[in-house]
Amino acid sequence: ALLDRRGMGSSPEVERVDFERDGDDIADALGDGAHVVGHSYGAIGCLLAAARRPEAVRSLVVIEPPAFALASDVPAVAELVRRLRAVYPAPPGTDVDRFYADFCEAFGLERPDPGMLSADDERSIRASMGERPPWEAGIPLGALASAGFTTLVVSGAWDDTPEEARELGGRAMNAVCDALAAATGAQRMTFAGAGHNPQLAVHAGFNERLAAFLDAADATSTAAR
Repeated sequence: ALLDRRGMGSSPEVERVDFERDGDDIADALGDGAHVVGHSYGAIGCLLAAARRPEAVRSLVVIEPPAFALASDVPAVAELVRRLRAVYPAPPGTDVDRFYADFCEAFGLERPDPGMLSADDERSIRASMGERPPWEAGIPLGALASAGFTTLVVSGAWDDTPEEARELGGRAMNAVCDALAAATGAQRMTFAGAGHNPQLAVHAGFNERLAAFLDAADATSTAAR
C-alpha cells in the first residue's frame, strides 16, 4: 500500500502536518506485518511507527530522513537548520511558489522558476508550509536498535547538485543518515548521481537494490522462525 500523508495526495486536509501523527497513522496501517519504506519527512513517521510496533515490521527502509537532531553537532546540519528556520513555518498567506523557492535555496539549490508546480505539488507544499519542524523529532534509537527487523538507511551522494548544495544539503543529510545507521546498526547505502531523491535514480539501480534488500529481509525472517 502507498500511503499519502495527511494533507497530501489523496489524503484529507489537516490543520497541521505532524510527524507524531504520521507515526500513529503508519503504525495503524501496518496490519499483521509489512515492509516499511519512507522518504524525507515521511521517513521520520516510519521510524516512529517502527519503534511503536516492531512486531509488525518485516523490514524498514528510510530515505534521507531529516532527523537533524541526530547530528546537530555537525556544522552543515546546524547551518541547514538555521536556514530552514527562516523559511518555515510560513506565515498564513505566503505564496507557494515563493516558499518553495526559498526552501530550495536553503538547501543550496537553485531557485525554481514560478509556475512550475502542478496542482498536486501546490497542495502538498501548502501542507508542508506549516508542518511541525523535523528537527524537533526525537528518534527512539534504543527501540529501533533492539528491534528484530532489518533496517536500511539510504541517501543520495548529492554529487550531481551545485557545489553549495553538495557542501550543505548533501553533507547534512548524509551526516544524519550516518548517525542513524551507526546508532541502530542499520545497513547503509548511498546512491551516486542522486540528491535528496535517490529512489528516483533509476540509472543507479535503486529498485533492484531495494528488491534485493527486501528479499534478504524476508529470507532472514523466515530462517529465524
